[in-house]
Amino acid sequence: MNKKTLVMAAVFIALLGSLLGAAIPSAAGAHIGGKHVIAGHVAGPVPKAHCGPGDHTEHGLQGQTTVNERFSGDSERAYNCNLQLVGQHAGQGAYSQDGPAYAGNCAYYATDNDTSLQKHHGVTVVNASNPAHPRVTAYLDNTSSALTPHETVQTYPPRHLLVVAQVDGPGFAVYGIKDCSHPRLLANINLPGSHGHMGAFAPDGRTYYLTQSFRGVGGHLYIVDLSNPSHAPRATAQPARIPARRGRGHAAVCGAAG
Repeated sequence: MNKKTLVMAAVFIALLGSLLGAAIPSAAGAHIGGKHVIAGHVAGPVPKAHCGPGDHTEHGLQGQTTVNERFSGDSERAYNCNLQLVGQHAGQGAYSQDGPAYAGNCAYYATDNDTSLQKHHGVTVVNASNPAHPRVTAYLDNTSSALTPHETVQTYPPRHLLVVAQVDGPGFAVYGIKDCSHPRLLANINLPGSHGHMGAFAPDGRTYYLTQSFRGVGGHLYIVDLSNPSHAPRATAQPARIPARRGRGHAAVCGAAG
């Protein structure tokens, strides 16, 4: 897949996520006795979707791309089921792991796969309040974290927060997104020894968990207190060792149950 295709795909997802996010229930939860638990309720198997005429769908298990589809070239044309493109923005430098994250009518994606040909760097802010014509309203390039955040781009809309952490570096930045189109830098700190990779907010939005890049078995997990995000320089950020022989922390996923 070439870079132009990746850019288009990233923003296509960003736009559709901002339009449909409120209508799609969260699938986060745990599995108990073969059933999926969501917010304390046990749900049965997800029913098969009935796709619309003209949709390009997988031929096997719904949502699963078969080996034949991958190698025949069929998967090069995006699959869709009851999902249509209504607008798009073509930017620069994005690739699949750099977001997007959402808040209100806005989407945020990073461009740390940068080249000398890029005109704009950092996190791109897209406002999709007019779905047919999404537009860029800002480029966040004023911190090392926003310039190279990799998979750390996360929002917590109830508290109007956007967090980015520097990939393979100590940077950590917090932006206020009450005006989602124009994020405001609240704090920019260093986490000593950090090599940021991926992160997530706690359910209450007061803590951010940051996993690390290639720290070997046992790894580290940096825990950042965001109870007062405007004073994040005084926040606690402590490495927490993962038990030995249990691998390395790659992603942080936080649910209401902990």
